[in-house]
Amino acid sequence: MKSNFFKRLAGLLLFLSCLCLSSCKIMTPSDYKKAKEVVSGELAQVGLHGTVTINKLEWTALEFPQYHVSYTYSEKTYDGQTVRLEQNTTFADNWSDSYNDHLPEYKKAFLEQKSIKELQDKIEKQLKKQKIGLPIHFISFFGDFLREEKEARLDAIATQNLKEGKKDFAGYYQISFQTLIDQELVDMTIFVDDSASVTTDQDLKKAAKKLDASDLPDGAYSFYYSNHKDDSDNTLSYSFKVKEGKVVFYEDQQDGLEDQN
Repeated sequence: MKSNFFKRLAGLLLFLSCLCLSSCKIMTPSDYKKAKEVVSGELAQVGLHGTVTINKLEWTALEFPQYHVSYTYSEKTYDGQTVRLEQNTTFADNWSDSYNDHLPEYKKAFLEQKSIKELQDKIEKQLKKQKIGLPIHFISFFGDFLREEKEARLDAIATQNLKEGKKDFAGYYQISFQTLIDQELVDMTIFVDDSASVTTDQDLKKAAKKLDASDLPDGAYSFYYSNHKDDSDNTLSYSFKVKEGKVVFYEDQQDGLEDQN
């Protein structure tokens, strides 16, 4: 009985060892070097020629053998910063394309400009001082170019930047805030503290009505609230615009157009 038990145990251990060896392998310095070469080549195709650092590299067999790559892409920029973008991606076993997006979100790099971060901090301090009936947690700027026509506008700006020698992040970094506003490529999201009592988007609209926008830059804004106090995960948002120091509601603009018709 004992002999059969140990034979089965040895067989199981052998099977598990073979399974482990077939599903993973130890990465060597040459593997890291190859990963850096491949990633750098992908980045260079879109005009990104900064520094690549491979943070983590793994290989798994599974159904389709592939490399899992975690890397940091960084550039020194015109405003004295070193801006870093993180990316996790995969490549096929022969380092060919695995239908994943290997590139970091470099087209949003303009949000990392020192001047834009300073403006974001300034607006946040202004809003937190206002009495709008809701506690402000923080604000954040987001790139708004998911629609094809907006991305085309952003691409055109980057192309012009390259012609003018503004090469940071393939031309997508050195873009003024005013240009982003004029081309409607950025919006400002105001995150409401989840301790607030918010039940509908109308509560957010009431806060927007109390907002003193006299010192706020023109552009698209939105309040965002997410309730983490219970298991409901209630998420609400309300969008509006600021124009010439005044809050403008989209529904009011729509009503005005309907009245004209």
